[in-house]
Amino acid sequence: MELDAHLMATAARLFIEQGYEGTSMGQIVAAAGAGKQSLYRRYASKEILFREIFTKFVMKNIIARAAEQLAAYEIKACQEDDKGLEVLHDFARQSFNFMIEPETVETFRLFVAERSRFPDLQDQVQGMIRDIEDQISRHVHRAQKSGVIRTDIDRNISRILMALINEGPMIQALLELPSLSTEENRRQYFDSAWKTFVDAVAVTP
Repeated sequence: MELDAHLMATAARLFIEQGYEGTSMGQIVAAAGAGKQSLYRRYASKEILFREIFTKFVMKNIIARAAEQLAAYEIKACQEDDKGLEVLHDFARQSFNFMIEPETVETFRLFVAERSRFPDLQDQVQGMIRDIEDQISRHVHRAQKSGVIRTDIDRNISRILMALINEGPMIQALLELPSLSTEENRRQYFDSAWKTFVDAVAVTP
């Protein structure tokens, strides 16, 4: 089991760094310090190995990290007396941070590069995005019930917030644009996106 984990971690790193075409089974065993038979006994081809890694290692790890972070805010939301904008703000910031982490960005970059070769993997990525959007929807609903967000707004407001704090930054990160290159840049972007959202949906006194 230790060898399995080591081979998968090594292969995942090489696939993310070099892409599918740029990584060979020989490179994987050389980097892992293992024999070819050790790898081929487990995975008959590079395609099978990549599919296993993406679904059971890369996405499993990234989804687990996301779930752990998002669950912490679910607990906080249930414990908070004020179920208004503060909890939604904290959750949105955590989601924003998660989406621009280097590991998350590189996983999405790998997915974008290989999605035509492995179209079924799209379900994995879409499932993770839906989970985050569902969490945002629950927080928005709480804020509406507490009277801090208008109830007459577009029912797709959660998707709009998702686009502001997740999709836009992810595209910028994938394109390696400098707008989110420093902590100050990231803080300014999030603060601006959050203000845009609040100005559009908050109940005015």
